[in-house]
Amino acid sequence: MPRRASTSCYGRLQETLNPLDVMIGIGATLDTTSHRLSSKTQIPRDKTLTIAVACLTSEGVVFGADSATTVSTKAVPQAGALQIFNHSQKIFEVGPENQGRMALATWGAGSVNHVSHRTIAALLGDRIRDDVSVSDAVKLLQDIVMGLKPEGTFGYFLGGTNIPSREPACYMLDFKPGQPVGITSLGIGQGTFQGAPELFIRAFHGCDPKLLEILVATLKKEIGEKIPNFDQIFAQALGAAMLMIPHGGYQDLPIREAIDFVHMYLHLTIKGFKFRFGAPVCGGPIEIAFVTTDRRFRWARHKSFDTAIFEEEVGEL
Repeated sequence: MPRRASTSCYGRLQETLNPLDVMIGIGATLDTTSHRLSSKTQIPRDKTLTIAVACLTSEGVVFGADSATTVSTKAVPQAGALQIFNHSQKIFEVGPENQGRMALATWGAGSVNHVSHRTIAALLGDRIRDDVSVSDAVKLLQDIVMGLKPEGTFGYFLGGTNIPSREPACYMLDFKPGQPVGITSLGIGQGTFQGAPELFIRAFHGCDPKLLEILVATLKKEIGEKIPNFDQIFAQALGAAMLMIPHGGYQDLPIREAIDFVHMYLHLTIKGFKFRFGAPVCGGPIEIAFVTTDRRFRWARHKSFDTAIFEEEVGEL
């Protein structure tokens, strides 16, 4: 059975984990791991860093992603990013154009054993009928991907509307080598970030999860043995502090506000990477799509197929 997402995109700390576990867990769970794509005729490559988000509301599902694909190699790790392409597509309608009631967004590896995510979305769309629920589609997607003998780490958000109930639903599928496929069901008012959530968490929660991890490790090393219940004391103090920092709001947003929220996350993360040291490994045009309970798949923001040409022409001015 799919598990329910335990963290809310609107900042509410869940009771299933203490606040410290949640803050540190967000960084560990939602961080995109490097993954290698290999070929006999090509350099072994990693494709990172995608930033992607899905947000489920009672009106429908919103999907968002950047457009950057970063190519690096584990053969020469010090080389860093070898190439960055800024016009990849990571959100796809599932089904015939303008008729799909489901969509998927992807992160991680740029393909699955040299089969593109665009093709995988098309293969899934070929199997969708009116009697296929979103949860049924999750199983179909899993079967398609596993049939390709995947390597590396990647995942999907898959969501849409069930017929005839008009109930919105969204799931996260997480593929990692040697592990069962992780399937998480989002609840109404919940969203999940993939790729680089730390910049958004800094702004929304006022603290980077890595800072808490370092702080806990340092304090435990110095005084942890002297205080048997150190973890409990720290977690209680953190929980009390977090309650004093206003960061949460109404969760079941109207669809247009959910689109704005998703855009905020993507925009903030892209700008954060742009203005800090290192290659801007996320970026390019922001794409946002949504499926509502009364309408099929629609784009809120979608780049045209000539955006790379336009970028080249602007650079030549």
